[in-house]
Amino acid sequence: MLDRVVLGGSDGAIESVAITAALNGAREPFHTILVVGFAFAVAGALSMFFSSFLANRSEMDLLRIDIQRERMEIETEPEEEKAELEELLKKEGYDQEEVDVIMARLVKDKELWLKTQLNHELRVHMEDLATDPLARPAAAAAAFFVIALAALAPYAAASGYLPTLALSVSLAMAALFVLASRAFSPRNFNMRSGLESAAVGAFAATILFIVGLAISSA
Repeated sequence: MLDRVVLGGSDGAIESVAITAALNGAREPFHTILVVGFAFAVAGALSMFFSSFLANRSEMDLLRIDIQRERMEIETEPEEEKAELEELLKKEGYDQEEVDVIMARLVKDKELWLKTQLNHELRVHMEDLATDPLARPAAAAAAFFVIALAALAPYAAASGYLPTLALSVSLAMAALFVLASRAFSPRNFNMRSGLESAAVGAFAATILFIVGLAISSA
């Protein structure tokens, strides 16, 4: 689910700061930017929800196909499947004696064998079928909406076009850095990814601000 939060939040930050920067550059009134920005946040969150839902459903359909195929192969080609799994276990660092113990256990329980085969051969998990189909799409949509509002919030207080733009871009960049670097997870922290994502947000805002300026002066 965390991957959906990062995806949704990152999209919300980049797209919201881009659209508001364009309107800022065009010198649209702040109340117009707020209305357009809020409508964009709602529409984007709905789009994120449904696209994520459809993607998740497709992933689950593929997982079901993989499970059925592996189940059939274990029934019809047990020796080939056993040899494949033994080779995978050896590549992961198990010695022959350990592999023999593991396989002796698995051949007695075909469901456990199936789960292990899926985990090691295809890197998928049967347990994923039991997850709530709405949880991940909802997380992506909520992250998009909240972060999009963060980039929009400075326009609720009139303080000049450039200062408001600077604050909006700063908030978006901060959100992008936290999400992409996974600063909330010290063990998985990646500063480079965070900086790259923040730079993308700043670049998008700059380009759209210039576009807005060009439109306003046309």
